[in-house]
Amino acid sequence: MNYRRRDVLGAAGGLCSAALAGCLDEPAGDDAPDDDLYASFFTLAEFTAAVAGDGATVENAVPDGEHGHGWEPPSTLVPEISEADAFVYLDAEGFQHWVDDAVPELEDESDLALIDALAGIDLLEYDDDHGHDHGHGEDDRVEELGVGEFTLLEDGETVAYAHGGHWHHDPLALPLDEERALTALVEDDDGEEILLGDEYTLGVRAEGDDVDAFLEYDVDSDSVILRGTDDGFAELTFEVREDDEVVYEAPMLKTEVGEHHHDHGDHADDDGHGHDHSHGEYDAKFFADPVLAQRGVENVRDGLTHLDPDNEAIYEENAAAYIEELEELHQAYDERLSEREHDAVVLAGHDSFQYLGERYGFEIWTPVGLSPDAEPSSEEIADTVAFLEEEGIEYVLWDYFDGDRLAETIAEEADSVEDTLMVSPMESTIEEWDEAGYGDYLGQMRELNLPAFEKALGAE
Repeated sequence: MNYRRRDVLGAAGGLCSAALAGCLDEPAGDDAPDDDLYASFFTLAEFTAAVAGDGATVENAVPDGEHGHGWEPPSTLVPEISEADAFVYLDAEGFQHWVDDAVPELEDESDLALIDALAGIDLLEYDDDHGHDHGHGEDDRVEELGVGEFTLLEDGETVAYAHGGHWHHDPLALPLDEERALTALVEDDDGEEILLGDEYTLGVRAEGDDVDAFLEYDVDSDSVILRGTDDGFAELTFEVREDDEVVYEAPMLKTEVGEHHHDHGDHADDDGHGHDHSHGEYDAKFFADPVLAQRGVENVRDGLTHLDPDNEAIYEENAAAYIEELEELHQAYDERLSEREHDAVVLAGHDSFQYLGERYGFEIWTPVGLSPDAEPSSEEIADTVAFLEEEGIEYVLWDYFDGDRLAETIAEEADSVEDTLMVSPMESTIEEWDEAGYGDYLGQMRELNLPAFEKALGAE
């Protein structure tokens, strides 16, 4: 099959093959890339410049000091982008509204390649509860048995795992008229396996509107067989039982039965994207996680390689060097945040760090959720103050681009709070940071955010 250059370029990192745009004009074969590239905001410009190297021109569509997802462009921007060789963006509806409008228009430009940096990345849903269930949510779950981690397996491969009161890699996908045979690996707080089959057995409970009409399941002592009979959404609660008494309940696992448009989680590799990002229900700020950021860099690398295959070796080398720095950044976060007093932070602003908390196992409490324009109610502020005092948290974080007004208000009311700490969402930069040597993405993550989260979590 032939593709034109305007087709979207994407790759699934190491999980699946790239969505290619082939049949391009023959490249000039210069010694170094000299592409003219546009990125939809700061972070993608950073990734693109790192991969493309010094010979390429990379333009950030959003001016310094502006939020990547809250800025609207002048009328001249899209025509300027159409003159570039490639446009790097996030295929996530609602993240940048102007990009949502621009991409269909840019797809008509035969000489422009579109590179989706989100390809193959499983996105987290927005947390409508703003993290307020930390330490409280699902309090009625039975946890008499000290389970540290609960892992669902299929044919020996991990499907999803739960720890810290939440699941990773949900929702679970269940195709129609197919069975999924799942087993469970249960580990206690010390990492020792709790064997299922004799003393302890596995159970499951399904909830949802008319759930029996679309979901069937059989339970053995150490396995569960699920069958989907019609489209629907269910919530599964897996249990560990001792003498038929429930001694542990895992968090509720969202389960999608049948065909749904937002392919997600363990079943989302059909089209090389992992998620079609089509509902505006998902948090696109994956780059707060240094591990997922590596996938974004790989996507840019693969897109540029297909645009300019003669310089593949350069893109590979540049990407590998940057990914190594991202891996070092991950190791620094992992080591410095592992031993801590708290498993939650309070962020007085919209939550740009959901992926960071997910990666390193802590919750983010915010009174305003993810919307940059949301204003908390007096009740939400009071709840936040109560949470700070209950947990003994001494610092309140605030996003530079949101300002510190709310953080200072909360800090004044909470007896436990000693000070406020600034963090950056890594969606932009300012002159002061550039002059200090940490205005780039890596610098902000190392010099601004890591010390702040370290202090807020009591990990110093």
